[in-house]
Amino acid sequence: MDLMSNKWTLNFLVCWFFIGVSCTSVEQKIYVQLNYTVPCVRLLNATHQIGCQSSVSGDVGVLHVLESEENLDWVLRTGPNPPYMVILESPLFTRSVMMKLKNGSSRVAGVAVVAPNANPTNSFSPHTTCPNENTGVYSETYGPSMSHCNVTTWNPFGNGLSYEEFDFPIFSLKDDNDTQLIRQCYFDHNQAVNGSAPQHPLCAMQLYSHMSAVTDTATCMRRNEINFTLSPEMVCDPLGDFNVWSSTRPLNNTAKGHKMWESVVIAAARLDSRSFFFEVAPGAESGVTGFVALLAAAHALHNATQEFPPNRTILYTFFQGETFDYIGSSRMVYDMENNQFAVDLDNVHSVVEIGQVGLRTNSTLWLHSDPVSRRNSSSINEEVRKLIENFHSAATGLNFSLAEPNFSQPLPPASFQRFLRARPIPGIVIEDHQSAYNNRYYQSMYDTAEYLNLTYPSNLTAEEQLEHITDTARALAKVATMVARALYKQAGGADDQLSSITAEPQIVRPFDII
Repeated sequence: MDLMSNKWTLNFLVCWFFIGVSCTSVEQKIYVQLNYTVPCVRLLNATHQIGCQSSVSGDVGVLHVLESEENLDWVLRTGPNPPYMVILESPLFTRSVMMKLKNGSSRVAGVAVVAPNANPTNSFSPHTTCPNENTGVYSETYGPSMSHCNVTTWNPFGNGLSYEEFDFPIFSLKDDNDTQLIRQCYFDHNQAVNGSAPQHPLCAMQLYSHMSAVTDTATCMRRNEINFTLSPEMVCDPLGDFNVWSSTRPLNNTAKGHKMWESVVIAAARLDSRSFFFEVAPGAESGVTGFVALLAAAHALHNATQEFPPNRTILYTFFQGETFDYIGSSRMVYDMENNQFAVDLDNVHSVVEIGQVGLRTNSTLWLHSDPVSRRNSSSINEEVRKLIENFHSAATGLNFSLAEPNFSQPLPPASFQRFLRARPIPGIVIEDHQSAYNNRYYQSMYDTAEYLNLTYPSNLTAEEQLEHITDTARALAKVATMVARALYKQAGGADDQLSSITAEPQIVRPFDII
């Protein structure tokens, strides 16, 4: 996918101020610049475009605070002063409302969503119900009955808004004094009384978030090559970042490709998240819990792997861009297949991936594996059984239980699927859910630390909070301890060293502030 946005601004036009107010410029008489605004942006993939953008000069509309879904008729049909700039409170930011606004876009100049100060009581996920369904391992040729989430709807709360295209700008506003000013202006000047149209002057709003990217990735990148000036402008930029990896033993990264006698256990987690609004993607449950647990496990393993090194190398990998069709893991697999990485796929013994682990039900974690490769290969099945046994052994005394889904259950969306697309490899994905996600706010701006009940006693100062160990930190430390011990056993480490491998909650604590 590709992204391009020159700039974005949001202005509130207080038109009634124009007469009788002493200002130094006409602009100051008309506009109130709003702070703490975040746009929805346009993205492209191989076939089409999604997201939002404004016209070249921005879009202006008469302010309308939507009070209920039934009130949409004023915006879409009966209101006498279109186009309208619609202000949505968060309970009305639903697929039903947004699709009605999209279908009536000739009368809609834009939408501003007021972000609440606390998470909504209802579930909200703008992602699809089947994340990355077209880029995982399951397809018409591999486990066809499991493709397209036919067996399990992983994200049942997904409404797909992040993958719709809107031809008007959409911004998120912080619920503060500026937002209250907008509401008050509407009630004072724009609100209809007894069904009658309000009289001029009216309050209006201008949104600017124009982007030059159009059509699809191939088209847009080709337009980057067309230069008509001495200072050409980029039309779109590819989404990109860096994977992060490290190993318990040095790997010769200069000599790429296969390493004779080298066997690695990949320990993986994802780094990224997203939401409907660009740059507001906390990903506390969807991303942070997994990579924090893996970081803590790596720290816990340091002494044991240096003083009593296991036979195999543990390769810690943190993938970036997994939300967008597994960008990070796809690149690592591609490099391994083309001898552009420190090891190749022949060197990979097994894979352990940590997914969403912050919302355990009844203190249970689930060990997911791929039933197709296990059914097709007795050796793969045997290695997966040993890996699961290692985890059960590692979880002893940690006060939570491990379970496996039934054998017809496919893997959840995970980076491990990209390795399986290349070849059968033993591996498991650790999750806090058996089937559908426990995360009610997957890939949304509400997937925050507060959602994980990461709270502090009210009587603590800011400095004391930095030292306080929360229940969330203790729980993730236990997960990290289990992962570290299981990785050590999987790499061939001695059982008598397991008791010395413990992840400290103090290591997890700095990540409480997310």
